[in-house]
Amino acid sequence: MRTPRPDFRNAAARALAAVAVLMLVGCATDAPKLQLDPTLVSYSRKDFAKGPIRLPANYSAENFRKLQLGVSFEAVEGIDRKTGAPLAVDPALAARLQTEMAKLKRFTVFSAHNRGGVAFFEALQDVEGDSVRMREPVDARTIDLVLNGRLTVTKERQDLYNETLLIYEVECDFSCEDLRTRTVRFAEKARGRTARRQILSYSGRALAGMDTADERQAITEAALKALAVVANKLGNTFPVGGRIVSATTTGDKMTLSAGFEEGIGQAQQCVVFMDDGGVDVALAMAEAVPKANGTSRLEVYRWNTGDRDAAPLVKAYRSNPRGFLAENRVFAVGYGLSVPPEWESEYRDGADESARLGH
Repeated sequence: MRTPRPDFRNAAARALAAVAVLMLVGCATDAPKLQLDPTLVSYSRKDFAKGPIRLPANYSAENFRKLQLGVSFEAVEGIDRKTGAPLAVDPALAARLQTEMAKLKRFTVFSAHNRGGVAFFEALQDVEGDSVRMREPVDARTIDLVLNGRLTVTKERQDLYNETLLIYEVECDFSCEDLRTRTVRFAEKARGRTARRQILSYSGRALAGMDTADERQAITEAALKALAVVANKLGNTFPVGGRIVSATTTGDKMTLSAGFEEGIGQAQQCVVFMDDGGVDVALAMAEAVPKANGTSRLEVYRWNTGDRDAAPLVKAYRSNPRGFLAENRVFAVGYGLSVPPEWESEYRDGADESARLGH
């Protein structure tokens, strides 16, 4: 009996058909890998679980207060990169970002203006949530820092199989100047992106479009992402801190003279330190729980007993915490800056495509 020969032509045809189907499905569903979420530097306990305990860069006990920050943002009309048409940028976007900066508790924020070549500042006070009111103009000589930003908005289109992805990018060129020393502390770019999609018909026509309000909202969300990068840079350049004013009998829990309104964030990582003969010595790592009364509770989770300069100081402190604090000035300084949670909730609204694109 003859064994039937396999039909390689039919097998090959079926394999090609399967590949074609997979390619078609892939074209319909695969989206480009986009960096939509802002890249922020953040810290947790695991970052300090081992290795030397070091004080953050740029810290200064002189800055353990609310710094006076003037902000000035200039909006630039955006363009559609494909068509060259102007974008519907909200004319109030720059002013909106200035008021958003008032939510950074690390700083007392002032809106910078220029009238007749004369610079002046008005305080922005965060009252509740999004409610911000202006106060009286203040003396420019009281301002510590000025943050200047110039915004550029662009829109790109990426055509997929059955939809078009609209990508909005806000690029912010910003610089921070120390008015007391007349030096630029940093000058960098920050980018924020958000995405929207348009479903296409079989003929390629958009079944649903973006009106002016939708486009302005998408641009605002992208701008808030860029602003989060700016705020993160500020927090890492000007660390927040305060003095340790009390401790438990074990010394493992302490009270810091700075709380939520001073810029201490929930679960913020802090270095406890003291001056020993003119040299700052790190004593421990602690995690902060900020309170509304101008203080925070610190819980120590790692003592710096591996450092030969810190070990005898840690031993002396732990043998009599309250007596040690009465005789010595002990401080704590945080890593990073807490970004207002409402910024993230706004730029992660249901229309943003970040989640769908796997970011």
